[in-house]
Amino acid sequence: MTEPEFKSALAEFTSKPADELEMTDDLSEIGVDSISIFEFMIKVEDVVGRQGVDMGDSVSTVQDLYDTVLEAAKQQA
Repeated sequence: MTEPEFKSALAEFTSKPADELEMTDDLSEIGVDSISIFEFMIKVEDVVGRQGVDMGDSVSTVQDLYDTVLEAAKQQA
């Protein structure tokens, strides 16, 4: 999943359009909460697989979430 694809998928759950999302944006500041993250992960399940993804407390920015998705995709491959 490329960064633009990721931002496009995530934008559906944020208060910003995809082209305005920055990787440094704090998830809570763009309207993303734990429910949004759960729904987002369902949306990208084909990339990350059904094994589930441990979000942990360290996921607080768009970059953190992107890194988590990439790591989960790597583990599925």
